[in-house]
Amino acid sequence: MPSPKSPTAPVAQTFERTMADLKQGVAAATAAQAEASEKVIKTAKDVAAFYQGTLQAFTEASKLYAAGSQDLFRQMTASNKAAISESVAGVRALMAAKTVQERIELQTSLVRASTVAAVSETGRFAMAGYDLAEKASAPLTARVILAVETFSPAKI
Repeated sequence: MPSPKSPTAPVAQTFERTMADLKQGVAAATAAQAEASEKVIKTAKDVAAFYQGTLQAFTEASKLYAAGSQDLFRQMTASNKAAISESVAGVRALMAAKTVQERIELQTSLVRASTVAAVSETGRFAMAGYDLAEKASAPLTARVILAVETFSPAKI
């Protein structure tokens, strides 16, 4: 070992200081890399969980839409069946009418009833379709809101 007054002592101290600084820098870089890796893994897990929730929302929306559509179709079928029954009864009454005046009155009554029923049912089914669309889109709307809250620039 060189004596403290030897010319190699400052070089050795500088080397030791450099090595210590290098070790400290490597440790800091390793810690920063580990922290960044943890953040990437956490973000990947969060994104995967979010997409899984989104897939579930699409599945739920599809089920709601399918069930609602079936119900709406059943209602439309029943409504059409009732309208056809009324029309058949009206045509039978027209055929049984004895006078021209009676036929005109029956035909007018039949047209009026058919028109009122058509307008009423069209409005009812339009509203039912709107309600179905709103109900089926609710899970997707909730996911969009969650996406905005989760991935907004202020949160990232």
